[in-house]
Amino acid sequence: MIWTILICTLPERHEKLKRLTATLDRQIRNYPEVAYRINDAGPSMPTGRKRNLLIDQTHSDYFSFCDDDDMVSDEYVASVMDALKRNPDVVTFNGYMTTNGRDRRNFTIELGSGYYERNNHYYRYPNHLCIFKREKVRLVRFPEIWHGEDYQFATAIHQKKLLKTEVHIEKDLYWYDFQSKPRRPLRMK
Repeated sequence: MIWTILICTLPERHEKLKRLTATLDRQIRNYPEVAYRINDAGPSMPTGRKRNLLIDQTHSDYFSFCDDDDMVSDEYVASVMDALKRNPDVVTFNGYMTTNGRDRRNFTIELGSGYYERNNHYYRYPNHLCIFKREKVRLVRFPEIWHGEDYQFATAIHQKKLLKTEVHIEKDLYWYDFQSKPRRPLRMK
């Protein structure tokens, strides 16, 4: 196996997970060396632990994460597989995020980047969405917490300077739709 896409999910996100896996299924049928693996342990297990378990259960040369409520482009698998022919330490790409399906903000994930926003565009060093060569990051673990584990994982890799070579795909390959929690109405006494 060359590349495994790892997905953490929750029961309440079943429909979004089906949407993501249907998109991946259409793409990976042409690439038998690509698979995905799902952890559906539920909300009682910290997200960081779920991510570590998925990595531990996978023995492919490369891995990446797709969050169950996000989406990838129709060119995602083909673009990444083409990039992997160059045997990089990491494959990075562009994408965009929305909040509740609105207010599109583009992002660029790239080796050597900082972690900042400029002119409504997010710039990030490689994070869990990128395709990592397993042997390069094998000693870095996600902290076993529910939120923010992805940033801490990315920052540890960045600070240790583990990644030397990159293929950057100058396409929007990933869509992250942040869902804000609805505000509760104030109760009058």
